[in-house]
Amino acid sequence: MLRFAPRPRIIAAAVGLAFLLFGRTSAAQAGDLYFVAIFGAQRVPNCPKYSHSFATFVKASGAGPHGAPCRVESHTISWLPETLDIHVFRPCPEPGVNFDLHDTLRLVLAQGDRVSVWGPYQIRKELYDRALGQIARLESATVQYEALDTAHRTAKVCNCIHAISDLARSRHRLRIASPGFGEVASYHITKRLEPWFIAPEEIHAWVNSCLGLDAYPLIHRDLRDAPRLLPRPCFPPLR
Repeated sequence: MLRFAPRPRIIAAAVGLAFLLFGRTSAAQAGDLYFVAIFGAQRVPNCPKYSHSFATFVKASGAGPHGAPCRVESHTISWLPETLDIHVFRPCPEPGVNFDLHDTLRLVLAQGDRVSVWGPYQIRKELYDRALGQIARLESATVQYEALDTAHRTAKVCNCIHAISDLARSRHRLRIASPGFGEVASYHITKRLEPWFIAPEEIHAWVNSCLGLDAYPLIHRDLRDAPRLLPRPCFPPLR
């Protein structure tokens, strides 16, 4: 069984050249910028046991829109059962673990998933700060995992979808029915977070390069690209 230790990932590059080249850019470009990329992983046909939604929140310092050298700090919400064995109809919560971006990508690709990504979108700092708070809660061992978490509050028990979508703190919790896990769920998570996007029509591909994502076979989508539910979903046997 694949096991990875969760950890934040900080990718650093030289910043001096960025300030020399972009020293006269606007204050927004010269200061810290914040981004999010939302990922959806699933098999085809979709099997809830092998689907996952996760998101990476990025703080970029000294970064320009054309991929200038920058310092990038990234934090991922990727909430999974500690065993990595998702029991869709498990009746009780179980210990969960939050994984980092690259460990998550290696895991879902190794189990035969395809992976779609929405963004990266520039976001307001408020959403980035909320994400850091959520990650701290998930990693405090006070939150458990349950695939079907309808009866619980996210602060106590949640699945991968609500670990991200509840950052919006909406009165109405995001409800995703099977077979809508994976890409469909991640699209709706993206729409739920859209009020925090700055220029949501713009995708900042240079952030992907800073995160080291160019080596992965990702399907790049935007807000106009809503995945459709596929017929004949796969359901695992009851355990």
